[in-house]
Amino acid sequence: MSEIRILAPEEELERAARAEQILGDDLFKDAVRRIESALLDGIRRSAFVDARLREKLCARYALLQDLVAELRGVMETGRLAEETIKQRSFMERAKQAFRETV
Repeated sequence: MSEIRILAPEEELERAARAEQILGDDLFKDAVRRIESALLDGIRRSAFVDARLREKLCARYALLQDLVAELRGVMETGRLAEETIKQRSFMERAKQAFRETV
């Protein structure tokens, strides 16, 4: 299992941009659509008695959805990091303005 690292807001912002680029890529979107369609078609067409095949297909479908959700989560974390950077910048400007008045 990989180690969880706390990233700086700037790193989160960079990762969010990469995730957005991946999710927006036509080749990636087409691949997800095709895989999703094939899995759902396989689930629908599987024989009623073939529960094992259906379970495998459902598990793969869930993994595909997890992948897309993970990339969307990275994007959302980047949005939050952007707000953190803006707030930090505002606070630094406010401190500087205060120091100049004192």
